[in-house]
Amino acid sequence: MWKNGTARGPRWTAWTSALLLVASVAAPAAADEVPEVVVRAAWGGGDGELGRSGGDESAPVGPMSFAVASSDEVLVLDQVNRRVARFDARGRWLGAVPLGLDTFQDLVLAPGGQLLLLDRLAAQIVRVLDAGGATLAETRLLGPGIEEGGGTTALFVRDDGVWVEYDHRRSVRVLDAQFAEPFYRVERTGRPLVGGLQGHARLAGPAAVEVWTVDPARDVIAAHAELRYDGPVRRIAALAGDAQGRVVVAAHLWEEHPETFLVSDERLEVRVLEAALAERRRFRTTPSVGAWEQFKEFEVTPEGAVWQLAFVAEGVEVRRWRP
Repeated sequence: MWKNGTARGPRWTAWTSALLLVASVAAPAAADEVPEVVVRAAWGGGDGELGRSGGDESAPVGPMSFAVASSDEVLVLDQVNRRVARFDARGRWLGAVPLGLDTFQDLVLAPGGQLLLLDRLAAQIVRVLDAGGATLAETRLLGPGIEEGGGTTALFVRDDGVWVEYDHRRSVRVLDAQFAEPFYRVERTGRPLVGGLQGHARLAGPAAVEVWTVDPARDVIAAHAELRYDGPVRRIAALAGDAQGRVVVAAHLWEEHPETFLVSDERLEVRVLEAALAERRRFRTTPSVGAWEQFKEFEVTPEGAVWQLAFVAEGVEVRRWRP
C-alpha cells in the first residue's frame, strides 16, 4: 500500500510465476544510522523558510516534494508559497523559482536543469520550467493511459522523456526527450528505474513486501525478492533506483493497539538492494510528524545517496545517507 498525499493507494498487481524463486532476505536488524541533516528550514514564507497551511476548511499540507541536483543542491516544492525553494549543498538559502500556482504536488529535475512539475488535481498538467521559472512546455494529464488526474502517483524523467505513474501500476510517457507531446503515449507496467528497468512492489502479507524488476525490452522479470520485516508494514513509502542498478525500498511500519488504536513504535525502514535484489544495507529513520500532507518523501540520486524530506515540529529537514 502506497501513500501519495493523504490517499493510501491500492496494492500493486503482482506479476509472478510458479517458476520464480522468491529470495526471502534474512539480514541483520536495521541499524540506527544517523543521517546528515543537509537542510533545516523553519515554517514560514520568508527567505530560507518553507510553508504549510490547512485548517478546518482545507487539508493540512506542507512542502509536497523535492529534488536533488548533481551538485547536491536541494530544491523543495514549497507550493504553499508558490515557489521552488533552493538550498545549496550546505543548506544555505539560494533563492526561489516562482511558480504562480499553489497546486503542484510533485517535482523532478531533468538532466539539463529543467524543473518538471505535476499538478494532478486542479489544472491536471505537467509543466516544464527553465531554471529561472519560464515555461518551456506543458501537457495535459488526461488522455490515453490516464483516466483521471487523481489516479496519478508519481512523476519521472528519463532519457526517452517524461513519464507519469498511474495508480502505482503502470507508467505513461506524456512528453518525449525534447519535452514535446509524443505522437502516441507509450505505456509500461511498473515505474521507471535508472537503466531502463521497470520496478514493482506490493505488500505481501502483514510483514512482508514483494519486489521485482522487469526488463521491458525482453518482457521478462529481471529479479524478484520478498523482504520480511519484524513488524506490520502499513505502506510502501518509496521504490527507487540508482545508476549502479541498486534498488531502494522504504517501508512504513507501526504497531497499533487493537482496542485503543493508539500507534506505537512508528518508523520508516529503508533497504538498499543490489540489482539481483539481494539486500546490501538497511537502516531506520523517523517519519514526518503531524498531519501535514506530502507527496514524495524520498529521493535516490544516481550515485546511490538516499535523501528524505521530513517534517519536524520546528519545520522541515532534508536528510541524507551517503552510499
